[in-house]
Amino acid sequence: MDNGSDAYRRFLSGDEDALQELVADFRPGLQRYLCGMVHDMDTAEDLTQETFVRLLLRRPRDKGGASFKTWLFAIGGNLARDHLRRENRRAAAPLEDCFFLSDPAPTPETAALKAEQRERLAQAMEALPSAQRQALYLTYYEGFSTEELAAILGKSRHNASALLYRAKASLRQLLEQEDDFYEN
Repeated sequence: MDNGSDAYRRFLSGDEDALQELVADFRPGLQRYLCGMVHDMDTAEDLTQETFVRLLLRRPRDKGGASFKTWLFAIGGNLARDHLRRENRRAAAPLEDCFFLSDPAPTPETAALKAEQRERLAQAMEALPSAQRQALYLTYYEGFSTEELAAILGKSRHNASALLYRAKASLRQLLEQEDDFYEN
């Protein structure tokens, strides 16, 4: 899958099927990212839908500075930040509700271990500050580069890199603390 730029150009040229292609390719990841920001799956679904509605109605022109995916996630992130400012609250939803990780046919033992690992990771990620959680999600779940992360978060490349470094260190520390707790 490319970054969506070709499909978006086709959509701007009048190919309505290209919008369906963009939604199919980018909706799941965008929705998980937004859920991590707003902590509510229903709100994340609404914000994801609003992101694509803006593309449909406004048909903004990509200025070519970043990939389509980076640009789309920046639009969605801005909508989520606007929503949080308007609501001035953060709804509590378990982070594991936002991630749909699956294997084709895991054994019961493997499924239980993976569920435990996901739960530990989700709890540790939830304990991180929002900016660190977003940086980790965008980098490791969505595969954005540091430059793309900087563009989405509205930070310099250096600041985005430092944020990602701190986020990884914090996550590692939280997971190691939990391991120490179970060993004692």
